[in-house]
Amino acid sequence: MNLSTTNEGFPVDCPICGKSSIVDVSRPPRDSVCPSCGCFLWVDALVEATREFDFVPDLKISQVKSTTRDDAIRELASALGGEFFWTEDQLNAFVRSVLYREDMGSTGIGRGYAVPHAKMDWLEKTVTAIALAPEGISYGSLDGKLVHTIILIASPLSSPSEHLKVLEKISKALIWRRRGGS
Repeated sequence: MNLSTTNEGFPVDCPICGKSSIVDVSRPPRDSVCPSCGCFLWVDALVEATREFDFVPDLKISQVKSTTRDDAIRELASALGGEFFWTEDQLNAFVRSVLYREDMGSTGIGRGYAVPHAKMDWLEKTVTAIALAPEGISYGSLDGKLVHTIILIASPLSSPSEHLKVLEKISKALIWRRRGGS
């Protein structure tokens, strides 16, 4: 898993040379060129759309290794936990909470996106991670399609408005994409 906490560009693994690079993408068609070998690279349009609505994830993961919903959630949560120094107990509690929420109803909202989330009493601020799953993950999405982009949200229980603001920014970004911003 390749990580970046920069707000400039997006980390992408080149399928030809295997190197990971931070790249800027064109508008449209949402592609870039590998600086190492010149291969064309695909970058999810949501990454660019989020810039239009002030949603910049705290952590960007170029590609999840997981092939199932639960494992992908664990993988993203572990990355967030590592970045923000969560204890093992905090990480496990967060994962349980997210999976419990998924069991109540899928956060696979359709068109290849999922927005798993949970509120925790020990968090002081909302943190987010975005990850690509190029092969797609069966997620129980509302439209029955595979998920290719996962946005994980961890929010403080004490600040429901902060949680809603992040969901609103993500929703606006997805609406922008749906209306032809891509």
